[in-house]
Amino acid sequence: MIYHDYAPIYHAAGQAAFGTALAQIILAQLPAPPQRALDLACGTGAAALVLAAAGATVVGVDGSPAMLAIAREQARQRGLAIEWIEADIRALPDAPQLPPASFDLCTCLFDSLNHLTDDDDLAKVCRAVGRLLRPGGQFIFDLNTLAGFRTWHEYDQVLFDGPNLLVVNRLHFDHEQQHAYGRFVWFQRRGERWWRGEETHCERPWHADEIAAALASGGLRLAARLTPDWTPAADDAPRVVYVAERDR
Repeated sequence: MIYHDYAPIYHAAGQAAFGTALAQIILAQLPAPPQRALDLACGTGAAALVLAAAGATVVGVDGSPAMLAIAREQARQRGLAIEWIEADIRALPDAPQLPPASFDLCTCLFDSLNHLTDDDDLAKVCRAVGRLLRPGGQFIFDLNTLAGFRTWHEYDQVLFDGPNLLVVNRLHFDHEQQHAYGRFVWFQRRGERWWRGEETHCERPWHADEIAAALASGGLRLAARLTPDWTPAADDAPRVVYVAERDR
C-alpha cells in the first residue's frame, strides 16, 4: 500500500503544504465558509484542518491508516474536532458521518484523483460526491495534466534536504501506457545510522471528455478550470483546479 512507510516521511518533509495553501485559497474564494465539508484523500489532514479551523464541520476520508494517524494527531494538537474515516474514496461506506445531500463542499486535493488509474474510477468518486453534496454544493479538486506529465523526463526532484532526512522523487512518464511514476527514495538518520526507504506511486492523466463524463454521472456540472493561483487555466497548464457544482 502506498503512503504507509512513506506517511511519516511525507509529513516530515512538509509535503502537506500544497494542500494547506490550496485550501486557504479555496476558502478565500467562497462567499462564506462551508457549514459541512468533506475532504477526500485527506492524507495527513492538510485541507481538513484548514476547513475545520474556519468553523466548518469536517469529515476526512483516506485509505491509508498511517496517514490518518498523523491527521488525527494534527487535529488533536490544534483542538479541532474532525471525523476521520478510513475508506477507499471509490467506495465510500454508508456511514452516519456521510448522510446524503449533507455537504456544502467536497475537496480532493494534491492530484489525489490522478492516483486512480482504472477507467471507471473517476466516475465512481463523482457519483459518490454527487450523492453527498447538497444541491448547489461544490466539488473542488486538482489534477496533474497530460501536458504536465509530458515534462516528466526521468529527472529527480529533491523534495527535502535536511540534516536528518533526504527525500528525492524520480519522475517518469510512460507515453505508451499513459502512466506517470513518482519513485520516492528517502534516507533518514536514526542515531548514528542512515536508513533507506523507497515507494513508487503511479498516476494517470484524465482527459477533458473523461472528466466531463465522470462529473455528469454524479449530477455535477463543471463551473471553472483554474490554476492553483485561481486564475484561468491555459490548455497546456501542468496542473488544473476544477470547480464543479451539484445540480440544484
